[in-house]
Amino acid sequence: MDIITKKDVSDAENQLFLAQLASDVDALDQLLYDDLLAVSPTGQTLTKEMDLNAHRSKAMIIEEASTEIDDIKIIQDTALTIVTMSAKGKLMGTPLEGKFRYFRVWKYIDGTLKVVGASFMQLPE
Repeated sequence: MDIITKKDVSDAENQLFLAQLASDVDALDQLLYDDLLAVSPTGQTLTKEMDLNAHRSKAMIIEEASTEIDDIKIIQDTALTIVTMSAKGKLMGTPLEGKFRYFRVWKYIDGTLKVVGASFMQLPE
């Protein structure tokens, strides 16, 4: 069992943010668990393939963004994170701007930290 440290999780969150910003599908493929389960703000269940396809097809374009890691909790071989992202971009051509809060579950799989679960919501202005 790999030991998870807050630094490992913080580094992984930063790698994920940079991959999202650049729509780097190869990096996202490494950071997201194959059987990822995520929930969108509308309640839709999302998969890894859906996330990767949104970046591949440029359906989701992040023009500007910044993140802040609000909390990291480590429970044995699993880490929970809460991250706030301020972002501006387009989703399927529709302008999107605001603050978003992400809840992610990270786990070491084959020696690499991967997101195995996530949800996110837009915060009120």
